[in-house]
Amino acid sequence: MPWSTLSDVRHNAPMTAVPGQARLPVTVIVVFAAAQALAGLDMSIMNVALPVIQRQFDAGMMQVQWSVMAYMVAGAALALPFGALGDRLGRRRLYLIGTSTFAVGSLVCATAPSMGFLIAGRAIAGAGSVAMGALALAMLVSSVTREQGARLIGIWAAVTAGASALGPIVGGVLVTALGWRSVFGINVILLAAIIPIVRLKVAADIRAPEQATGSESRIDGLGIGLLVLGMLLISGGLSLLEYVPIHDARVWGTAAMGVAVMGALAIQQRRSRVPLTDWAVMRRAPIPVTLTLLIVLGMVLSGAFLQQALLVQNVLGFTPLMAGLVMFAASATLVAFSPLSPRLMARVGLGLTCALGLGCTAVALWLLSTVQVTTGPAPIAGAFLLLGAGLGLGMPATQAGTMAVVPREAMGAVSGFLTLIGLMAAVLGISVIGAISAHEVRMAWEATSSSISDASSLTSQVVSGEIPQLAAAQGAQVAGLAGQAYLIGVTDAMRIAAVAVAIAGAIAWPTLGRRGRITG
Repeated sequence: MPWSTLSDVRHNAPMTAVPGQARLPVTVIVVFAAAQALAGLDMSIMNVALPVIQRQFDAGMMQVQWSVMAYMVAGAALALPFGALGDRLGRRRLYLIGTSTFAVGSLVCATAPSMGFLIAGRAIAGAGSVAMGALALAMLVSSVTREQGARLIGIWAAVTAGASALGPIVGGVLVTALGWRSVFGINVILLAAIIPIVRLKVAADIRAPEQATGSESRIDGLGIGLLVLGMLLISGGLSLLEYVPIHDARVWGTAAMGVAVMGALAIQQRRSRVPLTDWAVMRRAPIPVTLTLLIVLGMVLSGAFLQQALLVQNVLGFTPLMAGLVMFAASATLVAFSPLSPRLMARVGLGLTCALGLGCTAVALWLLSTVQVTTGPAPIAGAFLLLGAGLGLGMPATQAGTMAVVPREAMGAVSGFLTLIGLMAAVLGISVIGAISAHEVRMAWEATSSSISDASSLTSQVVSGEIPQLAAAQGAQVAGLAGQAYLIGVTDAMRIAAVAVAIAGAIAWPTLGRRGRITG
């Protein structure tokens, strides 16, 4: 979620040059940007490679989902602590630790002999990427004047968003030409050159002990632990739908424990001396509404992309490169429309801007719900174009609407919390949309597979979208029925998501009104 990350850095990093510190050379700026591009790519490049990875390791839907979510969960766990650690260890030192961690995680992924190793590598890389994303810009901005810093933030936003946008195409090219391991191997190769340059060219900036022990460097470890545990339990329970129906106690029981942990978190936060964020500020209008909209949009972005990546390759037969090109349509319009969002908000207000973004997103999801086995790339790319436009209009506006009412002294805490919420929304999106899809696939398969002997033994593979594997092992007839069931499940999930987003848009317009509109 680049807007949250940039907001976090924008309000924590000093905007004037540090006394006595030399300006960073152009070489360092370039390598920082290259490393940030890699982190941005890693968020989106994985989706295109998933079907190939799934086939190689014969992985189920739970493993596929966690290979993506592990990266985000690790980032969520460390998004807030890294700010305090940067104060204590120095930004350069922590940046090098984070970059090295990202390289190690990428190496584990590139050489993974199983899905378990791949998931572990993704978690390691996710932990490293948090430090890379925040600390590089902080070091850059602190080495220039205020005016140069503002320009640098804009360039950095373009680098982050552009790299993330290019992820589907880069992933498609690499998977097609060199295999899926190259998606992670390229990180190791480039970081091997980047790390030594940072060590040699960037001066250490360790803070004095008396500066690093204040309340600004303290973290609520218990709160973060409860938050991550609750998220893991809810996501873990929903991911069990690959193996058991929704009424199974293992599904709802695990998810219910997650909800209970979140309730315990709410109680703990009332008593915490260093809460996760300034909750008094978070209750200010319109933050509860804009925060809800950010969660909805974040869930759609992550959940819909993962499901569509599996559908277009495993059922519609797209190559990784074609899948990457189709999904790039959304990335391109997301980047193109994001700068327009604040301008539109200034003219028509936050409510209408959010409603337009959510409306476009809902229509795009509905179009994706009409996909058939015979649908070609062009209609799907058109839906993705509209999806990206909707997300590009909606997400920056809701972020701006949130930060507009936050006092300056609370901006750091709130923006860091928004980064955390963005990662949580991505994890929940994969879990919730995946759960809806899994339930609908199971129902469709049970309704259409009566002619297949021992069809129940194939349910897990059908729910996971392992259609090519079923074709090889069971034949074209079974694969055809399984593909149709999987298609029904994914399109039903898109339809339900479309209705939910449309309702959110209808509520957002009158609730948010003309906030943010500039008259005259």
